[in-house]
Amino acid sequence: MLPPAYELIPVERVDSVIEEAARRARQGAGEGAIVWALEQAHARTRSGKQWDSPRGNLHCALIIEPEFDNATAAQLLYVAAVSAGTAIADILAPMTGLRYRWPNHIYINDLKSAQLQMAVPEGNVDPYPWLVLGLSVNVAHHPPNPEPERFNSMHASGTPEADVGELLETYCRHFLSWVNRWAEEGFDPVHKAWQQRADGVGENIRLRVDGEVIEGRFRELDLQGQINVDLADGAHRCISVGEYFALGRSAAD
Repeated sequence: MLPPAYELIPVERVDSVIEEAARRARQGAGEGAIVWALEQAHARTRSGKQWDSPRGNLHCALIIEPEFDNATAAQLLYVAAVSAGTAIADILAPMTGLRYRWPNHIYINDLKSAQLQMAVPEGNVDPYPWLVLGLSVNVAHHPPNPEPERFNSMHASGTPEADVGELLETYCRHFLSWVNRWAEEGFDPVHKAWQQRADGVGENIRLRVDGEVIEGRFRELDLQGQINVDLADGAHRCISVGEYFALGRSAAD
């Protein structure tokens, strides 16, 4: 059972939960509404690749009505990541490795196992009247692995009893706790929790942002929620979640 702050909207099959939640937000669905689909037909990654979404995995998207400016509200992606990561870790077998890969993936034992997404209304409006946080977790299934392996699931990582409903409930409880803490204490505790499981800090990173390829060393995640990258030519670049997802210009995909 979800905490009373949530309104569960269960559906059998949708194109993608983040698109469905965005449609419902435009139609007046309020904060705490969470779309939970058994299956997604056309879920995509940010780069447009298909994200396998069979039954047995978690596909959900939560509507938030931010009371902060847009730059601050984008930090909710980290709130969702820490909440999801904590929920997954609660259920996984002890000593199973779990890491956050900037900006929106969760890895189990160094293999991609979950993705987060964001969607906001199009247009230049601040603050956003609504924001959608999408979460997809490989619980029972993951895509076939070529060599080298790229994907994992909770079942394949040694927790075959992991249940989608249990994970959804656990995620919602952790999100409620973390979002309240973020609202009261700011980004610092979320930043510390994310950093504890951060993957790739100090290593080379390659990102495509607004059509531009950015390559350099991932120096740190700063206290505003921006990634700081040291470029090969000695220059420095800060990239925000909003910039990476082009929030406000088009829906996140």
